[in-house]
Amino acid sequence: MGTSTKPSTPTKGEATRNRILDASEVLFAQNGYIGTSLRDIAKEAGVTMGLVHYHFGNKHLILDAALERKLELLHGAIHASFADAQAAGRFELEDMVAAFILPFLQFASRPDDPMRNYIVMTSHLMSSYRLPELRPILAKLSIVSQILIDRLRERCPDLAERELLAGVYLIEAALIFMVQDPGFLDDISAGHHSADRLEEMAAPALRFFAGGLQRLGAS
Repeated sequence: MGTSTKPSTPTKGEATRNRILDASEVLFAQNGYIGTSLRDIAKEAGVTMGLVHYHFGNKHLILDAALERKLELLHGAIHASFADAQAAGRFELEDMVAAFILPFLQFASRPDDPMRNYIVMTSHLMSSYRLPELRPILAKLSIVSQILIDRLRERCPDLAERELLAGVYLIEAALIFMVQDPGFLDDISAGHHSADRLEEMAAPALRFFAGGLQRLGAS
């Protein structure tokens, strides 16, 4: 008979650290980096300021840990999405864009998904990219962007690098806004679409992004 290994129970310190990171993820998603204080995080986590300082020291280090915590999960989800497209024989430009943006829209559209707050948090944080202390942290997200860049290079070998990178930037800029949108979509579409149903925007977004990339290649 084989022996089963029970999952290890987090120590008290690990549990406290995770509560602080969970709280910071929620607050950074709601209020961004600048709009969130250490006191806010301590209150949301139900811990003292002393424990926050003990485990992380400052907000900058909390952000770093919060970003790192699920980065590999996001990276893996995007890789898996491209692998699924390839296995199904979907190699068109629209398929490449779909493999990249659909996981983001799906995570952001599902309130109970454990990745939802992380996705919204990272989108909010990109608005603070110009802060010198945050750029090295947020730059870690580039490993996710690189997946799309590499696949587009394979799919569009004749597309100039300058145009390809411009296209990726525009796709990501639109995606960042879509994911953190609190309701602008509802207003501008006169109720035809909703920020609470982002997955419904996948089809028009795919046509728009793929069409834009094709036009860049024709310019």
